[in-house]
Amino acid sequence: MDKGITTRVDILRHGLPEGHRCLRGHTDFAITATGLEQMTQAVAGLEDIEQVVCSPLQRCSHFAQTYARRFTLPCQESELWMEMNFGNWDGQPHDTLWQSHGQHLTDYWANPWQSTPHGGESLREFDGRIAGAWKQLLADHAGKRILLVTHAGVMKQLMRILLEMPENAGYLQRIELPYAARYRVTNFTDANGQEWPQLQWPKEQQF
Repeated sequence: MDKGITTRVDILRHGLPEGHRCLRGHTDFAITATGLEQMTQAVAGLEDIEQVVCSPLQRCSHFAQTYARRFTLPCQESELWMEMNFGNWDGQPHDTLWQSHGQHLTDYWANPWQSTPHGGESLREFDGRIAGAWKQLLADHAGKRILLVTHAGVMKQLMRILLEMPENAGYLQRIELPYAARYRVTNFTDANGQEWPQLQWPKEQQF
């Protein structure tokens, strides 16, 4: 590792799943045919991948496994890349949640670092999980070209970590990641073990 090593990770959000207007979290809603088509279009031309990694939730894993089989690639599922666990809120329709937990939801979205879903994962726990997942990914697949299939919340949290954004609520509402959104992280690890990540948007998704 005298000269350092570069690892490239294309990070893809799942497409449209079932469970419209629900807080999906860990609830394992299936991917729809529309969602699969969105994901297929999002990775069109991306044919130099060496390793696929995904959340085990089927809205991610269905496409990841299909893609891996198509290109004869290894596919690793990891619970570390699952969406945030919203506990008792998980899988519930948004309207039902607002009727039952309106004030708590208001407090949570106003400052999720200071409020936790009933029985769920705190944002600090989630942040630590994603930071650990990223470190493990780089260690396990150093120097490879990776397709990571995961969730919007995960992708936002990883942005926060890599860009060293402060712990505040603003970025959650200010980052829009539509279904099948994709961004790339090119991570250079220098000879001293220092990480130098750079975020890039594919040309077809630039604004």
